[in-house]
Amino acid sequence: MKVFLDTNVFYKNWYADKPNFKLLFYFLNNQKFDLLLSDLVVQETNNIRNREANEVRAEITRLVNKASKLNENPLNFHAEQLHFNEYELSDVLKYKVDLIENISYENISQKVVVERAIQSIKPFTNQEKGYRDTLIWLSFLAYLQENDIEGDVAFITNNKHDFFESKGKLLTFKEDLQKDIDQRSLKAKIKPYLNIFDFVNENVDKIEHSFDRQEILDDLEEFLMEETESYLNSMSNYDIGHILDARVFSEKITSVMDIESDIFEGLEDPEVKSVKRLPENSVYISAYFEMRRVDLVITIDVIEFKQHVEEIEAIKSLYNIELDGEHTKLSFILRTCVDGSFEYDVKEKKPSNLSVEYIFNR
Repeated sequence: MKVFLDTNVFYKNWYADKPNFKLLFYFLNNQKFDLLLSDLVVQETNNIRNREANEVRAEITRLVNKASKLNENPLNFHAEQLHFNEYELSDVLKYKVDLIENISYENISQKVVVERAIQSIKPFTNQEKGYRDTLIWLSFLAYLQENDIEGDVAFITNNKHDFFESKGKLLTFKEDLQKDIDQRSLKAKIKPYLNIFDFVNENVDKIEHSFDRQEILDDLEEFLMEETESYLNSMSNYDIGHILDARVFSEKITSVMDIESDIFEGLEDPEVKSVKRLPENSVYISAYFEMRRVDLVITIDVIEFKQHVEEIEAIKSLYNIELDGEHTKLSFILRTCVDGSFEYDVKEKKPSNLSVEYIFNR
């Protein structure tokens, strides 16, 4: 699937940070779908936002001047003190959406556009308004045709008057626009939507896509580190033998006195494998992740150490041996790889109950 957003979608949503935008972007990122972004949509959005900012400055200047006349002394305030941010829609979106396809309108024939204006072919109106909408529409279709795009493509605009017909809840393209689609024999199936809200309601599971799967494990690094340390500290002899690739622990050493782990270089290569719904607002997340550097200190009986010293010293990850009276502390450096799963409350944004299905040292 690909999703196209028209200029009006961003009006008064300049930073695309409302809840429905977040759900849409999480959905696109999680599913590895493309956002289609017209160069003209970017230019229009930038222009409208900056124009409104200038209008606000002018209005504030007018009001300050008016207020100064009501005061004994001029008010010490200038509109420039507001410090409006520099605005560029492309910069806003590139930090929110992983896959963006830019659509150029430079190769659209002006002759074709003029002919459509003369004949009032949608999205042109009888008043010959619709030049930019026509460029956006024709370049959108050209992109689909030239790139041989297949599958579903959502076209989202709230410009119902120039683009859509509706019968009850059924939304279709205007006759002229449907004719444009049919004449090109496109492989893509274009579906119209009036707003992001409608698209999200129809296509997006609000629980499963309430977070970005590429980012959530990074956000939960502290939880994953603590839970991994807890697992390591409670390993059985068999578990130790497995992670160290050392049968001496699983088959010969009878007693482990203590285990202390310390992850001093954290999360790397996290990957969410699947997300499944649970009751209420929770999901079950299956994931893979690595802990770059883990210091693992295992304490065993000194007699057993001496009995199996050759096999213990042959363990590749061993870097230090400390004899302490009746005990021996063995220190290992690991790069720990974990396949596991945990619950995540999407409303409270809280993880819990990490279960380690498989763990090994790389």
